[in-house]
Amino acid sequence: MRILVFILMSIFYLGQSSAEQLWIVSEEIPPYNYLENGEPQGLGSDLAQALLDETGRKAEVKILPWARSYHLALTRPSTLIHGMLRTPDREDQFAWVGAGGSYSASFYKLAENDEIDLSNVLDAKDLTIGVYIGDGKAEVLADLGLTQFEYAEVDHLNLRKLLLGRIDLMVVDDLVMSDLVRSEGVDASLIAKELQIPQLSGDTYLAFQKNTDPALVAEFRQALEKIRTNGVFDAILQRHHTF
Repeated sequence: MRILVFILMSIFYLGQSSAEQLWIVSEEIPPYNYLENGEPQGLGSDLAQALLDETGRKAEVKILPWARSYHLALTRPSTLIHGMLRTPDREDQFAWVGAGGSYSASFYKLAENDEIDLSNVLDAKDLTIGVYIGDGKAEVLADLGLTQFEYAEVDHLNLRKLLLGRIDLMVVDDLVMSDLVRSEGVDASLIAKELQIPQLSGDTYLAFQKNTDPALVAEFRQALEKIRTNGVFDAILQRHHTF
């Protein structure tokens, strides 16, 4: 009987330990996050590591397709996601840590397409817009009244669809677009920035799954504030040329 109790207690505590293991997740979206020789790199990955250094904690770091990272951050306690837009729909779904960087997104089209001439976001309401699954930018644009979205798993596929004429526009972070064009081997002159979107310029955020231990969330909030005041945060931004 004692052996049985010991086994059951061991399973219980093992399950508890596993459930409380800290995970840090985001998407592979160069130059913000990417894998190099199997190791996370980029601004977001450096920021996550700085927070781990400040807290003295260890974590399992995962760079996954956005939809998978987002699902983990919604469902698994002790999961920290970074590089996320803080939209009204998400406000009550997460335990927010704080801002962890900036971004600026635009509509892009084929340079030869003279029929598309946007002066504001709503001018795109009848056009097909490429976004990726779970993309917060699509949530913002939908709130503004746009509905014609074509979804892909990653923005690499949206760029290919744009080149093939299967979508009219794609919406993407400006730094990310530069890296996409380079990594896909596309002649940059084939693509034109049509309109920078004011509603999609601002901060990205770090947030925990909503049911995460509040003490852990508070610890990371304090760590983020600490690296902001001691110069580590600014050094990361400067290293990645993001101001």
